[in-house]
Amino acid sequence: MDRKLFYLSLLFLVTFFWGVTFPLIKESLAYVSAVYFLFFRFLVSALLMVPFLLRSREFLNRSSFRHGMIAGFILFLGYYFQTVGLEYTTASRSGIITGLYVVLIPLLTFVLLRSRPSATDTFASAFSFAGLVIMSVGTVGNASIQLGDILSVACAVAYAFQIMYVSRYSRDLETWSFTFYQLLAVAVFSGVMIPFSGPQVLSFPFIVVFTLLFTAIFAGMLAVYISNKALIHVEASAAGVIFVGEPIIAALASVIMLGENLSLYTVTGGSIMVLSMFITTYDRYRRGRKRTAGAGTA
Repeated sequence: MDRKLFYLSLLFLVTFFWGVTFPLIKESLAYVSAVYFLFFRFLVSALLMVPFLLRSREFLNRSSFRHGMIAGFILFLGYYFQTVGLEYTTASRSGIITGLYVVLIPLLTFVLLRSRPSATDTFASAFSFAGLVIMSVGTVGNASIQLGDILSVACAVAYAFQIMYVSRYSRDLETWSFTFYQLLAVAVFSGVMIPFSGPQVLSFPFIVVFTLLFTAIFAGMLAVYISNKALIHVEASAAGVIFVGEPIIAALASVIMLGENLSLYTVTGGSIMVLSMFITTYDRYRRGRKRTAGAGTA
C-alpha cells in the first residue's frame, strides 16, 4: 500500500475513535461526574506517555513545560465545556456543535492576527451559524438542552484557540514532551476543579472503566501518536478534510449506541454545519495544493 494512503487510512481510524467517544462519555456521565472523568482520563493518558518521555532529551525543557501547560489549560477548558455540556445535551448535538472549531479558526485568526479570511471562510462561517440557529429552533423550550449547546459552542471556541496555540509553538518544541505536559495540565486542572464542582458522583461500573481506558488509550495516547506520525506524510489540509467526519460519526454512533432520535431540526441544521466545515476545510486543502503546484513549477 502507498505510504500516504496508509496514513490517510490511519487518520480515518483516529476520526472514528474521536467520534464514538461522544456516546460513550454521555453514557458514563450517569455514574461519574465530569471533572472526575476528565481527571482520571488524562491522568492515565499522561502516565502512558512516561516511557516515551524517558527517551526524550527535552523532557525537562522549560519551553516545553511552559507552552505545554498553557496549551493544556486551553485544552482543559475545551474538554471541560464539552464534558459538562454532555450532561445537558445529546451526544449527537454535542459532536456536531464541537466541530465548529474548524470554521472558527479562520475567524479567530482574523480577529487576533489580522489575517483576512477568504470569501469561502466567511461564507462557511455564516452558513454554519445558520445551521446552529436551525438546530436551536427545535429546543427553544428546553433550557437544559440550550445550556448544553451553549457549553458545546464554548468548547468549540476553546478548541480553536488551542489549535492556534499549538500550531504557533509546536514546530519549535519536542513533540512527546510538549504533548505530555498538555495531557498532564488537563489532569491537574480537572483535579483542581473537583472541590469547586458541587456534589460529585463517582462509581466504576464496566461502562465507566471501558470508556476511561478507551478515551485514554485509543482516543488519547494512540490518536496523538498516529496524528503526529501521519502528518509527516499527509498534508495538514488533507487531514482536516478527514477530521470533518468526526461530527458525522458522533451523530451516527449516538443513534446506534444510545438510540438517540435525531429531530428534523438536528438533521437539517447539523447537515448544514457539517457541510460548512467541509467547505472551509476543502478550500484550504485546494489552496494548499495550488501553492505547492505553483512552487514546484517556479
